[in-house]
Amino acid sequence: MNRSLTRVFPHTWRLVADNPSPLTGPGTNTYLVGREKVLIIDPGPDLLHHVENILAALETLGLATQAVLVTHPHPDHEGCAEALAHRLAVPLLRFGAALQDGDLIDLDCGQLVVYHTPGHIHAHISLWWPDRRLLFAADLVAGQGTILVIPPDGDMAAYLASLAAMQALQPAVILPGHGPMIDTPVELLQQYIDHRLAREQQVLDRLAQGLATPETIANAIYADQSPEVRRIAALQVEAHLQKLRQENRL
Repeated sequence: MNRSLTRVFPHTWRLVADNPSPLTGPGTNTYLVGREKVLIIDPGPDLLHHVENILAALETLGLATQAVLVTHPHPDHEGCAEALAHRLAVPLLRFGAALQDGDLIDLDCGQLVVYHTPGHIHAHISLWWPDRRLLFAADLVAGQGTILVIPPDGDMAAYLASLAAMQALQPAVILPGHGPMIDTPVELLQQYIDHRLAREQQVLDRLAQGLATPETIANAIYADQSPEVRRIAALQVEAHLQKLRQENRL
């Protein structure tokens, strides 16, 4: 059995791509969902070894493929998607042309509901399995750490709204795009909301002190972090500033 293959629920398996980093955690999670014919969710980066692991898992488990689905167009999630869908001769499903908010995906083990969950990126979807109260959250949340929201495509107001919308579903379990399964999802989603609002207040406090740019604000809030972390943090601060401008709070 492929050592990167884990059965997380009946008719649901996870493979972890070998692309660990500060931004991807232990690697990108690829999910196989189905009884005899699976949906491949986020086939992952363009790494030959990971593609071979996916194909080996299908063969070992004796599963056919219904479709390949990409939750959002970032290379760590979709890098091998087109090539894999072509190789398996199955449709490639993405938000926009093939999938819209509220669409239903019929599988031989149940039905998934597509939710448009912008914030991390506009073209981001999550998949809800109501029978199991299971949410495939992609990069809405992570099993470890937090999620980057970077303008112009990242939108902090939309991100907070997406977190609240998924929390309202009252999921029992979240399977994220990176990191382990989340078995306290309602609490975690609230922690994410609280974290962002606390960071927003820090930004407002620094503005009140006379700091005026994302860089100076990030340097103050993240003074104990490395220059690289502060550089990324400045992009996050800009996302907070954009939200405050949208709300006429600046």
